[in-house]
Amino acid sequence: MLDRAAFLKANTLLANLPTEFATDLAERMREVRASAGEVIFREGDPGDAAFFVVEGTLRVEKDGIKLVEMSTGDCVGEFALIDEGPRSATTIAETDVVLLEWRHVDFERALTLSSSTAKGIFQYLTGKLRRDVSLQVNAGLERERWQHDLKRAHEIQMAMLPQRDLVTDHVEISGYCQPADDVGGDYHDYLQLGDATGVIVADVTGHGFYAGLLVAMAKSCLHTQAKFDASPSAVMAAMNWTVLHSVQSGLFMSGCYVRLDPKARALSYSNAGHPYPFLYRRQSDVIDRLESTDVMLGVPGLENTDFSTGERPWESGDVLVLFSDGIHEAVSADDEEFGEARLERVIRENKDTDASHIRARILEAVEEHSRGVAPNDDVTVVVAKAR
Repeated sequence: MLDRAAFLKANTLLANLPTEFATDLAERMREVRASAGEVIFREGDPGDAAFFVVEGTLRVEKDGIKLVEMSTGDCVGEFALIDEGPRSATTIAETDVVLLEWRHVDFERALTLSSSTAKGIFQYLTGKLRRDVSLQVNAGLERERWQHDLKRAHEIQMAMLPQRDLVTDHVEISGYCQPADDVGGDYHDYLQLGDATGVIVADVTGHGFYAGLLVAMAKSCLHTQAKFDASPSAVMAAMNWTVLHSVQSGLFMSGCYVRLDPKARALSYSNAGHPYPFLYRRQSDVIDRLESTDVMLGVPGLENTDFSTGERPWESGDVLVLFSDGIHEAVSADDEEFGEARLERVIRENKDTDASHIRARILEAVEEHSRGVAPNDDVTVVVAKAR
């Protein structure tokens, strides 16, 4: 059984505390038990107690960066005993832990016992403050490295997207992607398949590192699969397998892949839960939609899904516009969405111009509608026009 008084006296913080008072303090302390992963206190919480670690290990972190580990004999949260200010960091149980809670009222009582006790406490706190300053400096350096890594990840992701428009004898394609965060989850691409052309727009749920990594895997999958079978059903089946076996479970991807065939004067597509692309048909002057043919990619239990294929005419002057949620869900200062009706109007007003001009006008219209409201989702649009 733990001798609480001896345990407290063995700590530098309370080494000068008279034995009888150490015994009294030990009896007044509340035992706290927490399981691994449980938060002891969060940054910003009221600071009304400190905790001595009896068993196990704690970690202290700030802004998601680990500052230090605390183990048996250490004390955490003691600065809050001085000013009762909010917690400056978050403390989490690294393993199952047993703690002793040192309340503010008992801290003040300890200061009144003797000058040597008060001096010992403040000497300990001064030394701890010096160490914490060093930890904050190291954390700042770690944060700078993390920000540098995110910047590099952003640069790599943007480099994976098409760097220029694609113009052939049969089609013009112009695309744009702007992540809402450093690393986004949108992906667009186009590749030549002999006389035909493949176009894709996809959207990973969420943003950040794992979404960006899945985008890289999706690109590799598309270009590899296209060498063997570039049909929409085959491409989407391969992409589905990739998402299901991605680096992090729980990620999904919507996507629409289109194969444009000028010889057959037709397009074929598979749409896995993605916003329906617009298809302007010049001969009939109507706008068609490439509706969903299948569920999103990466749904557990659907590993062997046979993806369906839709077909539409594809003739000179036709315009295909693929986009992500960041286009039609862009909001104004009045919280009004840009919407699909506005997008259709922009397409109609610019249908006689080239693909790059239509793409530019769509983005300008979205920006004019938002009027400085920062996008809360990645913004991606791809325009293809048959020549």
